[in-house]
Amino acid sequence: MIEELVITNLSGRGAVAMKKWDPDGYWLGPVDWGSVQVQHQTYRYVNQVGESVTATILGSRGLSVNGWVMGGGTDTLQSRCDFLNSFFSPAEDYQLEYRGRLLTFRPDGPIQYGHSHKENNRLLRKFLLQATAHYPLFTDKTAQTAPFDQSGRLFRFPQSFGLAGPVVFGTADHSYSMEIVNAGGFQTGITARFRFTGTVKDPAIANRTTGKLLRVLRTFQRGEQLEIVSQPGEKRMTLTTAKGVREDVLKSWDFSTSWVELAPGRNLLALECPDPDQRANMTVTALYTPLYLEVE
Repeated sequence: MIEELVITNLSGRGAVAMKKWDPDGYWLGPVDWGSVQVQHQTYRYVNQVGESVTATILGSRGLSVNGWVMGGGTDTLQSRCDFLNSFFSPAEDYQLEYRGRLLTFRPDGPIQYGHSHKENNRLLRKFLLQATAHYPLFTDKTAQTAPFDQSGRLFRFPQSFGLAGPVVFGTADHSYSMEIVNAGGFQTGITARFRFTGTVKDPAIANRTTGKLLRVLRTFQRGEQLEIVSQPGEKRMTLTTAKGVREDVLKSWDFSTSWVELAPGRNLLALECPDPDQRANMTVTALYTPLYLEVE
């Protein structure tokens, strides 16, 4: 049973919460997540048994949210309906949050209200929101973070034994590879954030599991930061200089390389440079969000 939803307008016009058993706001009713149409592209050769799949295409998802506008009187009820009427627009995108998962959608039209006295009176008014999620997959609300560089984590005994500073028992060294487990059922992009503490020429990030590698043909200097985003529809490379100036550096992408993404399951990521010693001059953190087809 779906007991609570939060819908946020992605243009910055606020959010609305809908809850089950809420007599003083928007009482949430049945929610239909719709079904995603799946199309497998296949081929077959002479005398082949069955078919070979070359690609799988996911279609859009229909979404419907039913509920009741609750009010202590005609004026309160009408003001809450007026808010829904102005809040939802078929020309804007929205994000629905449910149990820590997000789904982006666009309304198919205005809010629809019941017509019978049972569904539309001075105490309550039934409503229906119908929408389409053109990108049908759910994402986690919070991206997961995986740092490459583990240096600087010092293990210290709390007592100094009379010395000037605490006793350091060990340090964690730089790491140039790491394993990430993508718990979702689909390939997902990453956001890789590089921070440079010295000169680094032509850095690259690779996924050893998929065989994909992405290289940037540029020499970076101390104090600069690079962000690479390989999310579908959002691919970009942005440099922040030591003076805080942001610059699009997509033109520095080595077009003979590919955008790095995470396959479902275990992925081994690695950092590369033409000069391996320069890897110590950068710290890198990867952020990613698993993708899910269903949430119930």
